[in-house]
Amino acid sequence: MDNKITLRFLRYRRKSSEDNKERQAASLEDQAYVLDGIEARHHIKALADLEESQSAHTPGRPVFDTMLERIEKGEANAILTWHPNRICRNMTDGGRIIDLMDRGLLLEILTPSRTFQNTPMDKFMLTLEFGISKKDSDDKSIAVKRGLDKKNRDGWRPGVAPEGYLNDKVTESGFRKILTDSERLPFVKRIFQMFHDGTPVIEIQRIADEDWHYRTRQKKRLGGKPLSLSMVYWILTNPFYTGKYEYPKGSSNWHEGRHETAVSEEIFNEIQIRLGRRSPYRINGKEFAFSAIMRCGICDSGIVAEQKWQVICKNCKLKFSLTKNNKDKCTSCGTLIADMDNPTILHYIYYRCGKKKNRLCLEKSVRVDRLEDQVLDKLGKIAIPDCCLEWAIEQIEKMGKQDNNFEKETTNATQRAFTECKQKLQNLLQLKIAPANSDGSLLNDEDYKTQKQILEQELKTLEEQLGGSAGKQQEADEKTGKAITFAIRAQREFRKGDSKKKREIFMGLGSHPKLQERIVSFDSPKYLFELEEMKKDIDEAFLRVAPSNQLDLAIQSGAFFSSIPTVLRG
Repeated sequence: MDNKITLRFLRYRRKSSEDNKERQAASLEDQAYVLDGIEARHHIKALADLEESQSAHTPGRPVFDTMLERIEKGEANAILTWHPNRICRNMTDGGRIIDLMDRGLLLEILTPSRTFQNTPMDKFMLTLEFGISKKDSDDKSIAVKRGLDKKNRDGWRPGVAPEGYLNDKVTESGFRKILTDSERLPFVKRIFQMFHDGTPVIEIQRIADEDWHYRTRQKKRLGGKPLSLSMVYWILTNPFYTGKYEYPKGSSNWHEGRHETAVSEEIFNEIQIRLGRRSPYRINGKEFAFSAIMRCGICDSGIVAEQKWQVICKNCKLKFSLTKNNKDKCTSCGTLIADMDNPTILHYIYYRCGKKKNRLCLEKSVRVDRLEDQVLDKLGKIAIPDCCLEWAIEQIEKMGKQDNNFEKETTNATQRAFTECKQKLQNLLQLKIAPANSDGSLLNDEDYKTQKQILEQELKTLEEQLGGSAGKQQEADEKTGKAITFAIRAQREFRKGDSKKKREIFMGLGSHPKLQERIVSFDSPKYLFELEEMKKDIDEAFLRVAPSNQLDLAIQSGAFFSSIPTVLRG
């Protein structure tokens, strides 16, 4: 380097307080200690000591931009820093540094490990260092994202746990859960219950502060304070407390969490109505068990599900519906729902014709509980008691044997036809090559070709039939097992199951379900009819062996009167 050129240094120190990826980087104090030693050894006196706490993964750092502006103006021409990755972790800022070197404005970057001067090799090495920093950042981003996705798949929401819960900091990274804050979650549950019972929000906030002495979780810089009014509203409107969360935020992708819930979904939805809003989450229609699988029996449009909320006004007793235009007050007297003392809130789910093919379709809607009653009634007709399981299996096997005998006879007949067809094809060939047919008088080439094609096609068809019959028995056995299992468990599981389970059982009743005159019908498979006939036989058998409800009083009366002398003859 030319000794006549005076190097004017700017010290630059940076740590990232925004991003946990750089927690292992030296702190500002540690960087200052190392840079002080370099200044002492090289007899350097920096013009300024610049520091900032901001991520370098993206452009836009105020202190860094100020440093480059001072170099542009000629105030300084060298940088003293702890490592090149302190200067930048993105190629935009890296390009600006290299550009200043190319223009002769930046002559040197001094670090504890080496010096980068304005030479082709040093600029290449500096560019390589920037590239390594960029790749390191990208690799960390991918690893963090992969870890967050795994946590989400496991049912644990990534991010800071809300009030009433704790982040697991003990378990190995990748297996951390959302823990219950046993000190605060019981109070959060009481907040939901109190508001549902009619306690105003401002009164809940006062009770939490003065009576419970509730304080938020103490963090490094925040927390340890009473619940504010806005925090109480935030708790009452956060669906995380029902066991559901949105991830990523704003994506409308809702997931089922594995954390302990603080309130049921029904009560939470009623609270949202009380607050003049609807529940903020919708899981893409999956909460409707029978949507998009039924057709209208009149116009063949799809059957859709819709929710309806109604409130009985405490003032004028009117039952009014909540619509997009009216979410928070009575349509008659104008009383706000939030001002009503514990109003009655009704929630219904209806299934109706979507009217896509006919806007004037007259098919009426049916309430979900009445639709489920129809499904339970159909399931009851095939519900085989556990005590009759062996008998039912015997009956199914007996019917299967009858079918097997028929299949066996059919297979034998097909085999005979296949053998005969092969023989005909052989005879045709013998006739064609016979000495008597040397002149084609018995069978010419055209007739031979035509008959040969017919026999070969017939032979191919018979061969396919023989091959297909081999798997029919196995298929029939599998259907038998599924039918018995369905008949025994379906009704019980439908009563207790969630929307997904109810949908699965509903579709097991048959294909092409239709809704007409509020009654659902199916194209049921044959085995369901057989099970229904079995159930009738079982019910009739129980009636024959069941004890009579009428007592035989004649025997009892005779014994009773014989013990009384005054009623005996003579």
